[in-house]
Amino acid sequence: MAKKYNGNGKSSNKKLTGESNPIDLKNQKIEYPVTYNLKAVMDGSIFDDDNKENLVKVFKELDIAYSYKDKKLSAKGTFVSFTYSVTIVSKDQMYKMYDQLRAIDGLKFAL
Repeated sequence: MAKKYNGNGKSSNKKLTGESNPIDLKNQKIEYPVTYNLKAVMDGSIFDDDNKENLVKVFKELDIAYSYKDKKLSAKGTFVSFTYSVTIVSKDQMYKMYDQLRAIDGLKFAL
């Protein structure tokens, strides 16, 4: 039986099921338009308003429909994540969005 770790770092001897395995998306296609929650992890030392302004600037430049959902601070305050619901209308628009997000100072990653 494989060990499974729960949220507090302790293990249990519960059998792992297929539900815990990553989904294989290699052969799946995205149908546009698609709406999903985009999470951007940013440097926590930058003012929240500045981080949000930089993200929204990308959405507006690319005419991406968006709405703010949530903000979470890491335990030590080193990072802050912002979640936005975004609607992407094409593969090209999605690639452009991620390219522009990568150029934002303080962005650690975006999913």
